[in-house]
Amino acid sequence: MFLEVSGLTKHFGGVMAVEHIKFNVNKGEIFALIGPNGAGKTTVFNLLTGMIPPDEGGAKFKGKNLVGLKPYQIRNIGIARTFQNLQLFNSLSVLENVMVGAYLSGRKGFIQSLLRLSGVAAEEEQVRKKSLEVIEELGLGKDINNPASVLPFGKQRLLEIARVLAGSPELLFLDEPASGLNVGETKKLANYLKKLKKDGFTLVLVEHDMETVMNVADRILVLNFGTVIAEGTPEEIQRNDEVKKAYLGEEDQYEYSGCKWS
Repeated sequence: MFLEVSGLTKHFGGVMAVEHIKFNVNKGEIFALIGPNGAGKTTVFNLLTGMIPPDEGGAKFKGKNLVGLKPYQIRNIGIARTFQNLQLFNSLSVLENVMVGAYLSGRKGFIQSLLRLSGVAAEEEQVRKKSLEVIEELGLGKDINNPASVLPFGKQRLLEIARVLAGSPELLFLDEPASGLNVGETKKLANYLKKLKKDGFTLVLVEHDMETVMNVADRILVLNFGTVIAEGTPEEIQRNDEVKKAYLGEEDQYEYSGCKWS
C-alpha cells in the first residue's frame, strides 16, 4: 500500500479533532478529503506530515512508519505539502521561491548553492531549468522576476504549489489549492492536477470547491466532527444522504458550489 492510515486520533484538551481515522491512498490516484469547516481535515494533514504527533494510531508510506518523524524527514522520503495559510518567501522572486523547492530534491542543497561551494554549478542549472518548466506550466512566467509579496493571492497560491512540485515529491498533500483562485485559474488548476496524475504523482487534496473535487478526484473521504462518515467515488459521495446532511441540512434537493446533491 502506498499510504496507509490506521486509527489516527488527536485531541486538543477536551476537544476531539479527529478520532480513529482510517483510509488508504493508492499510488497514482487523486484522493480528496472533504467535510464541513472544523471537520478535522487539516488536522489529518498535520498529523501525516509531522507537524503534530497523534495521540493514537499510525500511518505508513510505502511501508515506512511516519509517526515520530520530523517534517523534514517526511519531506526527505518523498512527501510534500502546501498550507491553508500561505508559507512563501515574500522577499524572494517567483523563480527563487520555486528554486528553493527544487533544491530539496538535489544533492547539494540550497545553502551550499548560496555559498557557491564546488560541484554545484551543474546542479544549479538543472534546478533552474526544472523550476522554469514548473513556473510556465502554472502560468506564472510573466511574474518570474517579481517578488512573491506583490503577487495577487491567487498567484501566490499557485506559486506555493509550484515550489513543492519542483522538489519532485512522490506524494503531495494540497491544502485548499483552489482557495483564492478565480474561475479561470481554478479550471486551469484542475486540468494541471489531472496532468500531475498522468505524470505519476499521487495527490491528496483538502478542498472546499466541490466542483473541483468532483472533477478531479478518483476517491473521496468525508469527515464530520472528526470522524469518517463516507468514502467512495465522486458519484457515490454525491448520492450519500449522510454527506448531504453534514453539508446542507435536511432538504430534499440541494445544489452546492456547482455540484448537485439529489
